[in-house]
Amino acid sequence: MTFMLTGAAYAQEARSAPPAVRPLRSLVDHYRTLTWTYERAAHVRRTPTSFADRRTGDRDYLRWSIDRWTRRADIARRAAVAKIQRRLSVHLPKAPRMRAQLFRRVVYTRRLAISLRRIYPGQVTRRFASATRDTGSETLRLWQRRSALAALAVSEHGLVHPAVPAWLNDAFLCIHHYEGPWGSNSGNGYYGGLQMDRAFQGLYGAEFLHRWGTADNWPAWAQIEAAVRAYESGRGFGPWPNTARACGLP
Repeated sequence: MTFMLTGAAYAQEARSAPPAVRPLRSLVDHYRTLTWTYERAAHVRRTPTSFADRRTGDRDYLRWSIDRWTRRADIARRAAVAKIQRRLSVHLPKAPRMRAQLFRRVVYTRRLAISLRRIYPGQVTRRFASATRDTGSETLRLWQRRSALAALAVSEHGLVHPAVPAWLNDAFLCIHHYEGPWGSNSGNGYYGGLQMDRAFQGLYGAEFLHRWGTADNWPAWAQIEAAVRAYESGRGFGPWPNTARACGLP
């Protein structure tokens, strides 16, 4: 994607004069809100605040507050992203350093927001993906807000799925051990950790197929859920005769 702002524009913005008190307060609010949103997504206690930044005109204190809340937002984001990756067995973009170049941070937050949106609600419009603002900093804040809200949406909706009986979950984990990696796509017409073909995916995991594409892109829980649906439809472990036998399953 080509951004409206060039590298020179980012550099020029970085050399601009220090902002006044009001913009500094706005930045504190921005990073505090990011922190709280990511903390909700990670299901951890919200960081308390006295809102002293709203009552002071001390620029040094406000800059200190911005730095503090920026660090808190970074920690909260990493915690939320780690939880989503662990729970859904998905890979999300790797974060740059907190003080990396502005352009790199914009690229990362955009990629993160889009990756999360592809998990829930499952679609990303061209208009959403191409959004920018007048300056690099404003564009960064736009995508920071979007990525935090997307993480919260995935946490509240994308992680919710029907409970699988423990013994069935263990059974399919054993079958997976013999079938292949969760991200397997060897070109043989079978996909994922339970080696499901497209017909199987469409029959037992149509919503997952629509959201993520073929099963090699599904989180592990979705692959198991589709397999459980097949089992409960009366097919039992029939679609996996050899590996089920290796696991001692009927």
